[in-house]
Amino acid sequence: MSYIYTAVVSMKDPGAFAAAGKAWAEQRARTKFGALSSSAIQIVMGGESAGLLYVNFEYETADAAMAGFAALYADKKYVALIREQETKVHRRSLMRVQAEFGARDGQFASILQLGGRPVDDKTTLSNFRVNWGHIKRGANGLTVMQPVAAGPVPFSGIVLAWTDSFDSLLGAADKNFADPKVQEHMAASGSHVLGRLLARRLF
Repeated sequence: MSYIYTAVVSMKDPGAFAAAGKAWAEQRARTKFGALSSSAIQIVMGGESAGLLYVNFEYETADAAMAGFAALYADKKYVALIREQETKVHRRSLMRVQAEFGARDGQFASILQLGGRPVDDKTTLSNFRVNWGHIKRGANGLTVMQPVAAGPVPFSGIVLAWTDSFDSLLGAADKNFADPKVQEHMAASGSHVLGRLLARRLF
């Protein structure tokens, strides 16, 4: 599975950053930094996280993620964009994708923070196939990630759901959590929901 380096940042004009991402920055991350993909979302609902941007760079390996980080900060055009936006970095994290369903498409994203014991990849994939059976009715895709280097955080897993309608997604999520099989899986790993963030996709 791939690794995702995420920078949690604030900046003066997220709209201008989104335009740059669509015009050239996302492509540059792939061609210049070796990223498999790059995306950015802005938290809209999420307590003290509201307004922050999550800028993501996906790599095949942890080594590639480290090399990509160095390449980004050596790139004059990308660094000029960061400085232009008076970007402040609040957190950098490295996450590993454990399971993926559907596609990372949609205007919005829901970020679910889970607590509990770490779960191996095979079990995670098997368990979340059940979740996806419900969630796909309100989402375009589901990405399940495990922290590799995130500092002292309360969560042991992150689940991103990509959607075009939060109403549809939240309705599907209610049915998902009511499923006895999902409840059984969560109990087996001590898994519990710590919080949810709602975001809009910038690029």
